[in-house]
Amino acid sequence: MLDDKEYLKLSVPFMLSTMTQPLMGAVNTAVMGQLPQPEYIAAVALGAILFNNLYWLFGFLRVSTTGYSAQAMGANDKMLSMLAFFKPLVLAIVIGFLCIVLQKYIVEAYLGFISPAEQVAVLCRSYFDILIWGAPLVLFNYVSLGWLMGQAQVRASVIMQISSNLLNIVLSILFVLVWELGIEGVAVATLLCQIYGAVVGIFLMIKLGNFDYRLLPVKELLDWRTFTEMLKVNFNLMLRTACLLTVNNVMAAVGAGFGTAVLAANAVLLQIKDLMSFLLDGIANGTAIFTGKSIGKQSRAMLDKTVVLTYKWSAVLALCLSGVYFAGGSWMIGLFTDQKSVINIAEEYKFYILLYPAVSFTGLSLYGVFSGATRTAPVRNMMLIASVSFYLVQMLLVPVLANDGLWIAYMIYMQSIVLYLYLRYLKPSLIEI
Repeated sequence: MLDDKEYLKLSVPFMLSTMTQPLMGAVNTAVMGQLPQPEYIAAVALGAILFNNLYWLFGFLRVSTTGYSAQAMGANDKMLSMLAFFKPLVLAIVIGFLCIVLQKYIVEAYLGFISPAEQVAVLCRSYFDILIWGAPLVLFNYVSLGWLMGQAQVRASVIMQISSNLLNIVLSILFVLVWELGIEGVAVATLLCQIYGAVVGIFLMIKLGNFDYRLLPVKELLDWRTFTEMLKVNFNLMLRTACLLTVNNVMAAVGAGFGTAVLAANAVLLQIKDLMSFLLDGIANGTAIFTGKSIGKQSRAMLDKTVVLTYKWSAVLALCLSGVYFAGGSWMIGLFTDQKSVINIAEEYKFYILLYPAVSFTGLSLYGVFSGATRTAPVRNMMLIASVSFYLVQMLLVPVLANDGLWIAYMIYMQSIVLYLYLRYLKPSLIEI
């Protein structure tokens, strides 16, 4: 029977390795924050949001692959395990090269929406033009990482994430602060790490996949009619991410309207928020694996225990995160920039990040339950409702409370009562025994 020890043995390594993902953006932002003009930190912040738009939008490649891979492991079905990797891989290759083909239209549409200062826009284009070539590599990494996580290959998953992200941190510092290569140095450092991550992913899949390629149903992989169910699951996850990214873009666009210093300060606070959210997302990753195994084994008892442990440890982690931030929030802000104007503004609004773990942990943990079960319509519906709430609240409050109104709307957006209600009504149908 699933217990705390088994749950944490899987979830904690994923939590720590997942946390290194936002460290890349955080370090890039912090490195730019050491340069004399706020335009650098604003440009990298906008560039990071743009690539989050691209890669998070297609993050379903990792999330759904984890769910299907875990279900295949629970059912002990080698053919399902092989299809759980190669089906999303076909999508990853197609989407990655489309990103390269459409790169000019992507960056111009984004900058046209945000409308930053001209110098910020020029720097952001330089950042984007280099990093976009890593799109196929990143999406391949999503698929390979998702499959490894679904198979509970903890050590391989941790090595793949942590080594790549730590290498990016080292190279970013070296290229910018030592060799003074500016914003292009940050972009090249990240691209090199994406190449490294793809090489590691290929090695791990060859070593741990153990696929019998003679049995690979090539016709099925190339027949889009066989993708119907997977595309349905992935489309719901993509809509969920599209809502998330649209809200983040509105945060950036409205913040930019308050001036470059406010935009930079909000970017710093959102980087701290991302560190918290990825830690919580690590818990969700473990939850998704145990949920997928429950579905594969057709064990309702295991599913119920997974949900209980998810609530318990997500709440503990949220409390710890708020406590650490309460004690060291000012120190964290200072790590990102030494510009007094940006620091002062970030200090003014840092209270909202203190609230973030409490209002978000339930939704992030339940996201793991539904994604692991590959029942994603409730996730889609929750995000649609939350996004509408955000837009209405920010329209009402921003004219009155300015940046405070924006942050209040964001906190309301992060609440997750809708998904909790869906779980109460849908959990009995997640497993049909």
